[in-house]
Amino acid sequence: MSYEYGHKFKLGFAPTRREMHSAKAFNVDEAAKYKKIVEDWLKKQNVDYINLDFLNKEGLLYNKFEAETAARHFMNEDVDAIFVPHCNFGAEDAVVNLAKKLNKPVLIWGPQDDVPAADGSRLRDSQCGIFATTKVLSRNGVPFSYITNCPTGDAVLNKGFQNFVSAASVVKAFRNLRIGMIGVRPSSFWSVIYNEGELLERFGIEVVPITLVEIKKMYDHVAEPARMK
Repeated sequence: MSYEYGHKFKLGFAPTRREMHSAKAFNVDEAAKYKKIVEDWLKKQNVDYINLDFLNKEGLLYNKFEAETAARHFMNEDVDAIFVPHCNFGAEDAVVNLAKKLNKPVLIWGPQDDVPAADGSRLRDSQCGIFATTKVLSRNGVPFSYITNCPTGDAVLNKGFQNFVSAASVVKAFRNLRIGMIGVRPSSFWSVIYNEGELLERFGIEVVPITLVEIKKMYDHVAEPARMK
């Protein structure tokens, strides 16, 4: 299923795995396989995205020292949000470094884990990795959205992804907004009191005031030539 998200929205695709690896836990081949599965699903969504294939041979974020390189790449590509699928356990230190440097909306999700083998081992454990990543994001004060682990194409992922990109589009429009304010508020309307300084400091929103007298002067200036005819 595809969605229309509006114009000029760009997503940073940052699939992650654990840096350590073994034949069973944190299996690299399994992480690479799921990276391809998730990206194949992402290609079917109606959204422009930038991946990290340049970063290493797998195109997966796992080294915290590569997070700055990934962040610069996303900044240069002017992404509006980042999507971080945990293709195995994931690298919480690299993810939080990337998210802090970008300061963009973050979506955390991982494909549903397989049933453990008879000896109790498993190749991925994405769910546990997501617990670690979201805990570290919270400790660092980084806001994020989260979708419950599920297979790609599941209705939970489709709806959650749609909601995230729609909300991130609003955030993009919200930041660095300029609001025209005509006159002052009516004296009895306390419910619409706002803090202009806080809007600018926290969100980069500039309030541009203009009085009705100024608007009338502008109107008269434009209308005068028509009156002279």
